[in-house]
Amino acid sequence: MIEGSDSLKVIESVVPYNGSYSNYMNYSEFVDQVSLHQAVRSKENSFFAGNSKPQRVETWMIFVLLFGYLCLAFSRAMHRKRFSMLFKTLINWKLSKQIIRYEKVYTHPVNVLMIVNFVLCFPFFFSLARNWTTEINEPVIWTYILFIIPLLGYFLIKIVIYKFSGWLFDKKDVIEEYVFQTNLFNKYLGLAFLILTTLLLFAPIDPVILSYIGFTTLLLGLIFQITRGVMIGLENGVGLFFIIAYLCTLEITPWLILGKWIKISL
Repeated sequence: MIEGSDSLKVIESVVPYNGSYSNYMNYSEFVDQVSLHQAVRSKENSFFAGNSKPQRVETWMIFVLLFGYLCLAFSRAMHRKRFSMLFKTLINWKLSKQIIRYEKVYTHPVNVLMIVNFVLCFPFFFSLARNWTTEINEPVIWTYILFIIPLLGYFLIKIVIYKFSGWLFDKKDVIEEYVFQTNLFNKYLGLAFLILTTLLLFAPIDPVILSYIGFTTLLLGLIFQITRGVMIGLENGVGLFFIIAYLCTLEITPWLILGKWIKISL
């Protein structure tokens, strides 16, 4: 029950109506009007405020994430020395050159598992970011497929071009060393995006902020790869013009196109 002039003033300040309480036939009619206007106002406020887009973690997402961590755990447990050496090559240029010259890097389990982790987690992160920060209503799995298929095709085409150009220009050793550095770049990114995807799924952090962190991580990795590529070319007597043309064609341009597409999608 509403009692007193103070309570009536509060109601009058909230509910829009013409005249005063004296214009209503009785107190009951006045209360009905108050309730009606208040219900309408509450509904309008709810409509304008809107609702946040639900971010649902599906079962397949958990499996992808667990498989990424399984690749990492198996590499660390079964090949501890090689796993530790892998991350030392990030800052140790001589060690990275030693590995490519004296070891088989392509078929080693650590190499294979870390590349698989990259192929899974890199498109997974940007698929989630694209769907959770836009008004797109399509399932995340379709966006994931849309990312992962072109990525695999891009890698396969690059491998063929690497092998062909090494044979054509008689630079097989140079190409082998550069391919190793490219794989190294992908392994680091795979680990980074595994962590970022975990944060995107479970951490109370704005997906937009994590999306920008993902872009920054990709940009830093690309700069690292290009720098190593230039160093390899110059050390092996390759002309700077040829190095720039090679990197722009196979590395810089495709990643810029992919980054631009992701940015537009976000």
